Amino acid sequence: MPGSAEASGDEQRRRGVRVVGDFYRALQAKDIDAFGRLWTADAVYRIPVTPDGVPGEFAGRDTIVAGLGQFFGFFGETRLTWDAEPMGDPNKTLATWTLEIDMLAGGTYRNRGVALFRLEGERIAEFTEHVDTAAFLGIFSAKAATARRFFALLHDKDIDAWGELWHESGVITMPYAPEGFPSLIEGKDKIVAAYRDLFPAYETFDTELTGVLPAVGSDAVSVEYRVRAKLADGAEYSNDHVAVLRFEDGLISAYHDYFDPRRFQDVIDALGDPAAGTD
Repeated sequence: MPGSAEASGDEQRRRGVRVVGDFYRALQAKDIDAFGRLWTADAVYRIPVTPDGVPGEFAGRDTIVAGLGQFFGFFGETRLTWDAEPMGDPNKTLATWTLEIDMLAGGTYRNRGVALFRLEGERIAEFTEHVDTAAFLGIFSAKAATARRFFALLHDKDIDAWGELWHESGVITMPYAPEGFPSLIEGKDKIVAAYRDLFPAYETFDTELTGVLPAVGSDAVSVEYRVRAKLADGAEYSNDHVAVLRFEDGLISAYHDYFDPRRFQDVIDALGDPAAGTD
């Protein structure tokens, strides 16, 4: 009956508005479980215009949830406003939104956009979103900002604040560590203790970051840098490094550092064994 079909269509439109509201509330709360429950198993998430290197499509609920969960690790307080409008097709709902996020690495990310939802029953089957792509790059810059702060705090020799950048299960790997310094340090507490013991060797510690390169599609940031330092005994120290930082929950979970161990040996020799208590 036409009347029943119209009523059914109106109910689906109301359902679409409710699902859109649930979608943005889950984003605002960073509730990845609630977010995941909104999708069909074979859902598709599309962003037709993206920055270079950023995927424009995610297929499957698990892939969508994993992709967004990676971003949640960099978000502090999240503020969203949205407006949902049913379409002529009862299974489609149009939303416009504005977003403001306090990034854990510092700074605020702002964006706005428009999204089209297509539902199957009460689940999102297709999602297409247009955003300000230049602003979107701010999310990727959060990891780079943490990397820069990592070295700025070492310059300041503020090991307490530097330690707060680390995940509790963080790991430092130095494949070519000199004698007297471990090639592997596991756990935030041991990492901070090792660096507290190490940094009295430096009167000054300066770094020149020649490349800070966030990876797209992973949680890694590659950093090329030069160290120029004056040791406590008055000697000059310099070295060239390539490091890879990885993140978990917005904090550094792994740090791989490659450098000339023969030069770093001078620091260790001046200090003794700074990491003897880390084994």
